Amino acid sequence: LKSVRFSRGKDESELELPLKALFVAAGTSPNIIYEQEHPGTFSLDGKLTPAAGSLIPKLGLPSPFTSYERDGRFVTFYGDNHPVYAGNVVKAMASARDGYPYIVDLFKDHIAALKADDQPLREVDLHRFIARLDESFIATVVAVNRLTPTIIEVIAYAPAAAAKFEPGQFYRVQNPEAFAPRVDGTVLAPEGLALTGAWVDKEQGLVSLIALEMGTSSRLLQRCRPGDPLVVMGVTGTPTHIPRDSTVLMVGGGLGNAVLFSIGKAMRAAGNKVLYFAGYKKPQDVFKLDDIEAAADIVVWSVDPGPDVTAISPRRPQDRSFVGNVVQAMIAYADGKLGEVTLPLNTMEEIIVIGSDLMMAAVKRARHEVLAPYLKPDHVAIGSINSPMQCMMKGVCAQCLCKHIDPVTGEESFVYSCYNQDQPLDAVDFPNLRARLRQNTVQEKLSNMYLDHLLSSGVS
Repeated sequence: LKSVRFSRGKDESELELPLKALFVAAGTSPNIIYEQEHPGTFSLDGKLTPAAGSLIPKLGLPSPFTSYERDGRFVTFYGDNHPVYAGNVVKAMASARDGYPYIVDLFKDHIAALKADDQPLREVDLHRFIARLDESFIATVVAVNRLTPTIIEVIAYAPAAAAKFEPGQFYRVQNPEAFAPRVDGTVLAPEGLALTGAWVDKEQGLVSLIALEMGTSSRLLQRCRPGDPLVVMGVTGTPTHIPRDSTVLMVGGGLGNAVLFSIGKAMRAAGNKVLYFAGYKKPQDVFKLDDIEAAADIVVWSVDPGPDVTAISPRRPQDRSFVGNVVQAMIAYADGKLGEVTLPLNTMEEIIVIGSDLMMAAVKRARHEVLAPYLKPDHVAIGSINSPMQCMMKGVCAQCLCKHIDPVTGEESFVYSCYNQDQPLDAVDFPNLRARLRQNTVQEKLSNMYLDHLLSSGVS
């Protein structure tokens, strides 16, 4: 920082102080994203409100339950997120002390009906229940497949994570520290990674996770072996909106193409026509051709120009190929330079762009400039934003905040990318996003160098 401008309060005068850094104790507030995802679940007054009624005391007393009540079931309300106990850790601890009798009271009739002689059977049921939980929630590695020199696929057995997946969502993945190898006192455990769910097999409980090997965490992930335990949290993020009987233009860059596998297939299953521009830096970066073809009616392959670069050869008669970036490929396609145009750009109702921040920013800009004559004026454009993430628990740590600027009013706002990664392309402040993505670049380079040093010692 250079300085910070403060408001004096009542008179609204300002005071500017020179500061190199500012650390903010932000405090806590209830996480209400579940209500945003499932409207009508809770009563809100800017925050979660405790329940009312004969069983639950009015606000000002313990009030351990939220406003959720369905079929005799409740959601508890503890900690310093509770308005009665907000303020400090001691109050938060008191919320559990004051609240537990109300939990016990919910089950008093059931407890009174229990017979001591039936306890062995209840123990058996308990162990069966725990076994079912373990089977559903303990994930293991099935296979690690190298797709390109820099991209790997980790297939995990994670039934609960697979069962809830919808196209466009992602997972938080890492290996347990207890099972990570150690070299010279360093634990080779990756931090949590936001990884795309390329596909799932819900019947078999399998999840395909695609990772680009850039930093130390993604490089360490490829060292997983079949049978290794894996932490797979999620799914998280908002599923991509799937229209019906419409026309959709998908633009993918590099690893971003993995996100579009499931989206494109869902689009086509809903009766949509899909035109897909798949962009890569080099021909050897292409992966999962079958999945890309299954995701689109027409695929236009593009590869960046360079020495000895050759075009990607289409495998289907309706597909096209181009040497140049995706914007240039779209112009060439629209002009008919790649062959007959059966899905014109000016019929596309929605555009979904997924790739690097630079690629998405280029498409955002081109839509209003060189691509404007070719596009439907009232189309909707969405970008899948992968801003820096940490907890991926939807609004808890705020590491993933993404800055928006209203293209009409210029008003600034912020959204949680881990809650909704699909954001209006015109609203995203891409210079701010790029700065945030590069904020840890020095540490990442140092970590990569240190990992190279550790691996040179011959660890398996």
